[in-house]
Amino acid sequence: MSVISSKSVISFVASALFVLFASDSFAQSTLSQNQDGFNGETMDGFMNMDPGKDSTVVERTVSRDYFQWTIDTETGLPVIVEPDTAQHSFQNVHLTEGLFGTYSHLGNMGSPRLSRLYFEREPITSFMFEVPYDFWIKNPSDFRFTDTKSPQTSIDYYKGGNKRTGEEHVKGYFAANFNKRVGLGFDLDYLLGRGRYTNQSTSMFDARLYTYYRGDNYHIYATVNRDQIKVAENGGIQDKLYITNPEAKEEGRKQFSPEDIPFRLYYNWNNIYKLQGLVNQSLSLKSIVSHTDSIGDTVLTFRDEVEYAKIAHTFEMGNLQRRYIFHKIPDGFYPNTFLNNDSLDTFRHFYVTNTLSFSLLEGFNKWALASLSAFARYEYRQFYMPDTLSAGRSTEYMEKYTEGNFVIGAQMEKASGDNLTFRVNAETVVLGADIGDFSIDGDMELKYPIWGKEFKIGANANMSAANPTFFVQNMHSTFAWWDNEFDKEFKTRIGGYIELEKTGTKFQLDIENVVNYTYLKNDAGGYVNDDGITQPMYSISTDQHSGSIQILSATLQQNFKAGPLHWDNVLTYQLSGNKTIIPLPDLNVFSDLYFKFTYYKRLHIEVGANALFFTQYNAPGYCPAVGMYHLQNEGFIQKVGGYPLITGYVNCQIKGARFYVMYYHANDGIMGNRNSFIVPGYPANPGMFKFGLSWTLFD
Repeated sequence: MSVISSKSVISFVASALFVLFASDSFAQSTLSQNQDGFNGETMDGFMNMDPGKDSTVVERTVSRDYFQWTIDTETGLPVIVEPDTAQHSFQNVHLTEGLFGTYSHLGNMGSPRLSRLYFEREPITSFMFEVPYDFWIKNPSDFRFTDTKSPQTSIDYYKGGNKRTGEEHVKGYFAANFNKRVGLGFDLDYLLGRGRYTNQSTSMFDARLYTYYRGDNYHIYATVNRDQIKVAENGGIQDKLYITNPEAKEEGRKQFSPEDIPFRLYYNWNNIYKLQGLVNQSLSLKSIVSHTDSIGDTVLTFRDEVEYAKIAHTFEMGNLQRRYIFHKIPDGFYPNTFLNNDSLDTFRHFYVTNTLSFSLLEGFNKWALASLSAFARYEYRQFYMPDTLSAGRSTEYMEKYTEGNFVIGAQMEKASGDNLTFRVNAETVVLGADIGDFSIDGDMELKYPIWGKEFKIGANANMSAANPTFFVQNMHSTFAWWDNEFDKEFKTRIGGYIELEKTGTKFQLDIENVVNYTYLKNDAGGYVNDDGITQPMYSISTDQHSGSIQILSATLQQNFKAGPLHWDNVLTYQLSGNKTIIPLPDLNVFSDLYFKFTYYKRLHIEVGANALFFTQYNAPGYCPAVGMYHLQNEGFIQKVGGYPLITGYVNCQIKGARFYVMYYHANDGIMGNRNSFIVPGYPANPGMFKFGLSWTLFD
């Protein structure tokens, strides 16, 4: 790092250099090194008028070297992760439907979503209301710490549509190091989806601060985050004919603008607040290893300090809250009302976890082919929800429920090496509310070169038994109320994949058997509103299927290339053993056709279009009162699917900047098929231009 003392020293040096070299630099001409007197680059003849180097400027090189890691909350060890700098598919990063369009959502950016691929779905957490927002939610264990030699700033900006109904997403990330031991940074993330349709807005804000100290023997990492999510609920469209067949409406229009289409709810919101923190500290255990070496007749003895183990402690705490605000509910929308209309429909979850682990590290001697870790964790949880029916009370109050678990487990992992890597993890609850819960999972990957390219073969397996989470079994709210005692869910999953880089092929197969599957369902049917349109009602509860259900999924990823032309495809076939309880589309397809080339050796460009398609199925519906997806009522089913959604784009990268322009839903209303519903009652957003930029700066 360059250090400049004071202005006087700088002025003195600059003046001296100017006096010594000014006359020579301005008076002399520079002859070409070619015999004919012409410079091959500038072609300026005998004279080169390029100015000489400014000697008053202190030159220095800004390092762009950095690496990132997350914290494994079970072992307490850092896990190195690859930074997100890829150009390909960057235009899909801000889309709520995901990189390959596998998520169904309510249309607007940031709205609640659910993957159509069974093996891509997130497990239900203790605070289940956050699961539909996994597009946005960042848990402390997912946060990336950064070690950088130069201060790093990353700015992302995304915009779609206009100022009145458009959407924007702004992200800022800053990381810096005081020295090689101490670093800090912050992450700001703001999303605003005003909504193309009525009462569809989303607003999300996340702020996160982190710091760390990495000494020779002692490491400590700390991060704290605040999340706020506000989502307006419109309850779905009043009549799907506004989308599928607008000419059939009384107005006789060929197409309705999004603002003119009526929806079912007004002045309804779901709000989620999260405050979380994580502190991880570890102590390295080292030993002195002696070895000898000879130089000629001289024998030298060397003593090295080798780290062979780590003791780690991880503390995590969180306070989460969800509130449903409603000011106007049409008659029949919710057939049951359990609390007063002015009730606070609020749920809170507070938790504290402490994990202590001991790890023997991989590679500290020739026998340590893998790391071995043992850990013990205590989980304390509190839940709050409204109640009026217990303890002889006649007025509403917030009831508190507490539970705790003591968990022990072990992990073996081989993360280094050019060929074989693997991981095996096992844990069980030995004391507490969920005693008897257990999980055993593992995965492996073997890779070696074929035809000069990498070939991979991998496998994974999991077996688990777990009690459904608290809010799945118990919920008290204005429009939904249940108290259940479900049995443990038993899951057995095996899977594997092969990947051949030479041909751009990857095939993955997964099979799962689940016993006592727990799910949300709608017990209410439909009603006819004042306009004579039949609409679904919502009476949501949870249930458990006592038998076993098998799910099979096969995914083929095949990429073709011919010069600058690329054609990438991802096809997933799914088979559910019980389509009533676990409805899945038989086929989900994502296809991306594009030209890829480089302009003037620096600007990398992709120009193309991608298409999303999935077959029709009885997709889960969405209920604003619980903010969750659920099975539709069997007597009132609306199928979705069979509609292609096409997007055109230009995606570019130059040095540290990535940017794109796209036209989302380019086939809106022009291909005959207008049935653009992805979730029952919720159409996809109409076509619009979108723009995105990501720029990483150093120093």
